[in-house]
Amino acid sequence: MATLIWLFNILKVALGLGFVIFLHELGHFLLAKWNGVKVEKFSIGFGPTLLGFKRGETEYVLAAIPLGGFVKMLGEGPDEEAAKSSDPRAYPNKSVGARMAIISAGVIMNLILGFACFVYAYQMGMEETPAKIGSVMAGAPAYSAGIKAGDEIVAMDGRRDLAFSNVFLKVRLSGQGQVIHFEIKRPGNDALIPLDIEPLRGATAEGPGVGINQSFGLILLGPPNEPYTSPAGLSKLPKPADLGFKPNDKVVAVGPVGKDPTPVADIQAYYRILSMERAEPLNIVVERETASKDGSPARLERVTIVAPPNRFVDFGFRLKIEPISGIRQGSAADLAGFRKGDRIVKVNGRDDFDPMRLPTICYENAGKPMAFEVDRTDPDGASKVLTLNARPDDTPPWTELAFPDEPLDVTGLGLAYPVRTKIESVTPGSPADKAGLKVGDVINAMVKPPEKGDKPDAKLTELKFDEKSPDWPRVFQEIQLIPRQPLSFRVNNSDVLVTLTPERDPTWHHPLRGLHFKILNRKTPPMTVASALRRGFDDTLDNIMSIYAMLRSLAQSRVSPKNLGGPIFISQLAFEMAKHGLTDLVHFLGILSINLAVLNFLPIPPLDGGQMVFLIAEKVRGRPLPDSALIAGTYVGLLLVLCLMVFVIFQDVSRLVTG
Repeated sequence: MATLIWLFNILKVALGLGFVIFLHELGHFLLAKWNGVKVEKFSIGFGPTLLGFKRGETEYVLAAIPLGGFVKMLGEGPDEEAAKSSDPRAYPNKSVGARMAIISAGVIMNLILGFACFVYAYQMGMEETPAKIGSVMAGAPAYSAGIKAGDEIVAMDGRRDLAFSNVFLKVRLSGQGQVIHFEIKRPGNDALIPLDIEPLRGATAEGPGVGINQSFGLILLGPPNEPYTSPAGLSKLPKPADLGFKPNDKVVAVGPVGKDPTPVADIQAYYRILSMERAEPLNIVVERETASKDGSPARLERVTIVAPPNRFVDFGFRLKIEPISGIRQGSAADLAGFRKGDRIVKVNGRDDFDPMRLPTICYENAGKPMAFEVDRTDPDGASKVLTLNARPDDTPPWTELAFPDEPLDVTGLGLAYPVRTKIESVTPGSPADKAGLKVGDVINAMVKPPEKGDKPDAKLTELKFDEKSPDWPRVFQEIQLIPRQPLSFRVNNSDVLVTLTPERDPTWHHPLRGLHFKILNRKTPPMTVASALRRGFDDTLDNIMSIYAMLRSLAQSRVSPKNLGGPIFISQLAFEMAKHGLTDLVHFLGILSINLAVLNFLPIPPLDGGQMVFLIAEKVRGRPLPDSALIAGTYVGLLLVLCLMVFVIFQDVSRLVTG
């Protein structure tokens, strides 16, 4: 049965992609016939003929290479001079206006198809990821502007009805210096919050961003004992004891054992309860579908599962806190007068505080006044120590894996700082002490041995910590979510690795309980014709403009060429959409059709846009361009197109090889 479904999805993809190409060429064909041009060949694909027949004066062909198609009209090509001069049905003998109509017809058909696909998808109802924010990268533009996890983006530059994909595309394709106007809906706030944010491209990023991720939902990704690969590839995520959770269970309520569980409406509510009750065993109530044995419809049942508390693991060393690199606008830190560049030297009078533990300390003191001494350097170079008083809020810390190269976010204060891997103190009797680590030692890298299944000659891989990529907060968080195990580090650039096995801290409880959730999705209800037409028009316009924005961003080096995809990548995406359902596939084909229309109308011969340039030049001159100019332009354009095809196919193959 699974094989039949796979084959059926392959068939849907092939028919869908073929239909997009067919409709483009059909536009050329119909307008050519309308204008009295003799069409000699109508081909879907290039190269050797797989299937073909001739009806009337036209040969219809399905060719072996499915990378496009063409309509061959009488008089096209330098070898048909006789037909050009004598046959009134030859393409070159038609008026410039008629030829422009024939050339543009394919693009117009693809635009119409894209619009129709979008309208169909919205009328049927489709799944999308809402523009709800799950996490904000500390110090990123969104963080500095005041955006928080749990916020929802309602509008961007006036465009509403947003999915997260719309947000990502708008940000990724923003121009140099462009400021985007956001309207944010925040839980507990009636009024929308207006924010102006300029996307920036990080040193290692493949495009500009504002530093936000989509939100998780409450549906479990899989059984807790299934090995997931962590984002850093350091190890496998935990295999907690199988307590009875199952894939697609939906968490509906959470509470301490012995008390009535509290219903949770979203992942933020779930995180709040986990943080409040981090030291207690929790009843987690899940809702699951149970298939009946007699063939009647599946029913929903609720199951209560006890999840034991989790504890942080630590090595027994305290690392160096660096100056503050980010402050969230409107946060407790902002109101207290903290500035970027301040270095926290004391917390409530203590200078031996652990910078990795400060998020938890602030959460435990939520709503209470705390005193912070900071070392501040004035613009003239003078240094002074100030005491700042702040009341942290109860924003849960340690709820999600951090972004790569992200500083440590002290969520209750709304500030962030890097943590350098220079050891400031060592706890006597700790794993670090037993391994001989001392104050002043620098951890240069975490070293990962080859994993099972790697090639026999696979080498050690290192996750390095340096000035450009401190990254310790993310690694520390990931260490909490993998099974307790010996870990190897390179210290002081020595060739001899130091192996440490972290120990659980009985006084420091981690809020997470080893469950992993699917990204939040929602099913849009079937829309009325008027609403679907409006959304379809918005999507069509957005997709057209996004392609030109992508070209601009590539030219400005705002976006990496690695974002481009070729036929293999397109086929993979189409297959994934086909697995999700016909509506998702149709919506994807709409996007593909728009892309084909716009790219095919770029002013590059032999694309339709290049032919349009030749026709405009002919209209201006009053006579056709010389054959030498046409041939030279066509060869140059063909070389550009071939180079682009080779590049995107190389990118496709690279993705397949690297995974």
